[in-house]
Amino acid sequence: MLNINLIDDLVAFLNEALKEMRLPTKDENIVKAPTVYDGYLPPKKNPSRRGEDTEQDDFPYVIVRYLGEEDQQYKENVATLRLVVGTFSKDEQHGWRDNLNVMNRIKISLGKKQVIGAASITGTISMALFEEHPKPMWHGVMEVQFNLPQVEWERSVLDDY
Repeated sequence: MLNINLIDDLVAFLNEALKEMRLPTKDENIVKAPTVYDGYLPPKKNPSRRGEDTEQDDFPYVIVRYLGEEDQQYKENVATLRLVVGTFSKDEQHGWRDNLNVMNRIKISLGKKQVIGAASITGTISMALFEEHPKPMWHGVMEVQFNLPQVEWERSVLDDY
């Protein structure tokens, strides 16, 4: 349950931390802050139903994804999360900058906060831009590790004998 709470708390934190950013969308007349999702992007609309548009206004976005957890009994419980960052820019030379700006804002915000819900950052935050991009869409990833509280195991009186 703690890992799910961490994801929910991080989504809320990132939505707040990124709300002032203004980045391009697929619609050239609209700029907006990245939307933060847990797990995956929401499904696209079905074009066969009432003529709904199939285009999804998903750029810019950040996805918070659970990668795994390592619980060393009586030591520490470390969860690893991946943040996938997607931005949209028709600038083929400098479109990557928006993506890196979002990742920098996240890194700085996490560095200042240090604690998200019941979890604390281990100090490890890695960032990378994708080498290949289906332009004008730009992507990057971050991995962040958090220390989660450990489960305290109950011991019975018979365990001592």
